[in-house]
Amino acid sequence: MSRRLLYLLALLVFAGALLFMRLPIPPTYAGRTIENAGHVPLFFLVTLAVIYVLRGYERFSSGPYASARLYLFAGVAGIGAGFLSEVIQRPLRRDASWEDVIADAIGVVCALGVYALFDRRSGLRRWHRALALGVVIACAAIYLAPIVAMSRAYLHRNGQFPVLADFRSRAELYWTMNLGTRREIVDDALEVGFQSESFPGLSFHEPMPDWRSYQFLLIDVENPASEPLDLGVRVHDRLHTHQFNDRFNRHFILAPGERKLLRIALEDIRRGPRSRLMDMQQISDVTLFRGDANGSRQVRVHGMRLE
Repeated sequence: MSRRLLYLLALLVFAGALLFMRLPIPPTYAGRTIENAGHVPLFFLVTLAVIYVLRGYERFSSGPYASARLYLFAGVAGIGAGFLSEVIQRPLRRDASWEDVIADAIGVVCALGVYALFDRRSGLRRWHRALALGVVIACAAIYLAPIVAMSRAYLHRNGQFPVLADFRSRAELYWTMNLGTRREIVDDALEVGFQSESFPGLSFHEPMPDWRSYQFLLIDVENPASEPLDLGVRVHDRLHTHQFNDRFNRHFILAPGERKLLRIALEDIRRGPRSRLMDMQQISDVTLFRGDANGSRQVRVHGMRLE
């Protein structure tokens, strides 16, 4: 076995370990973004390794169409490996997705473009290298876009605290998760439509976690429908066990057309769990949900803040 092939096998083993082992990445927006961002550089390196190995074979280093075969085979091998890695993860109950396959493919295409920029053996023309440069720039832009969006979302969230949400920016949507609902920002308010019949809601995920310096949680909500709304509010910290009794729970009734400022004492939230005190330095989630399936199917959230 050639030394080039040994290098490739070693890299594939390393890549497999990264793809299939449980990494100590926190379940946050930043953690998910960083984990997803790892696909592009990983398959970038794998593709360059495939090219390095193939260059050791005469079929891909000399003769008619050798360069075309090299780029085509390396591209198909890289993208195929990315697709196969996602297929293997499904029976292992890992987070396989088409988004990861696309990210793997971007890493492969970027590697081909970078190699073409410095390839002196294939006799590429100037316009070939110009095209390769465009491909590399496009891949870099696609790769960096989620990281830039994540950074802007964190800056927005941190900058407006103790306001938790005011819906004057679409960056607010990065911190909300649909739970059987649909949502959109309209006139500086979040319009939420309840679609599921079983406790649909909206989760404000990963707010600024340290609430110790404040006394109240204020939620400005409105029921725009002609039926009353049983609106539930739940809050939990990072130690939450996903049990009903291990979080703060409270219900509010909004009459048809009523707008109300819900005022919740943070001491009540701290004492919400039955068997412990909530860690007010590690708040991780505020959820609004419909408690009665027969009531209003809408809620309008105007804002949320600490006081």
